[in-house]
Amino acid sequence: MNMKKSIYHLVLATFIVALAGCVTPVAKMNHSELSEVVTTPDPGKALVIFMRPGALGFAVHATVYDDDKLIGTVPYNTKLPYMAEPGKHMFMVISESADFMQADLIAGKTYYVQVVGRMGWWRARFSLLPFSAKDLKTKEVQDWIEKGQFVKNAESLSEWDKNNHDSVLIKREKYFPEWNAKSDAEKPYLRSEDGE
Repeated sequence: MNMKKSIYHLVLATFIVALAGCVTPVAKMNHSELSEVVTTPDPGKALVIFMRPGALGFAVHATVYDDDKLIGTVPYNTKLPYMAEPGKHMFMVISESADFMQADLIAGKTYYVQVVGRMGWWRARFSLLPFSAKDLKTKEVQDWIEKGQFVKNAESLSEWDKNNHDSVLIKREKYFPEWNAKSDAEKPYLRSEDGE
């Protein structure tokens, strides 16, 4: 009986330690800070707002890129604004893996993209889902737009990017062919007419 109790306590202690390791407090890995509200594109630019309303993987920050140029990190319940050049883009989100989204942007318009968490092997994975003009009229999306806090990059992010850029490129090379092999219907695409 004592042996069973000891094994039970050992397994329980191991589980608690493992769980604590998986749920690192956000403050320890935060490369974002609160910013002023940004709702209007700069002259000659398109504004893309990356939002993350879903709680899955809340302790893990999704890092977004325009091709291989760092845009920033998107913590849970935040909005990251990005002033983009008009035209075609390939956006990428990185965490345990990489995922991609095409975009065609028009200057003077504001676009919204949802950063969606999904289960990974060791930590959350993320995908980018564009909001269509129709989506933007729904109450659910309007609530998300209102509730999310605007963030900007903290100074620590550029150091993180320097230390991790090679790893990001490796993930891009590994996962882009898989994404590119999908049919056009399966590839997320932020269309020029989806802006407001």
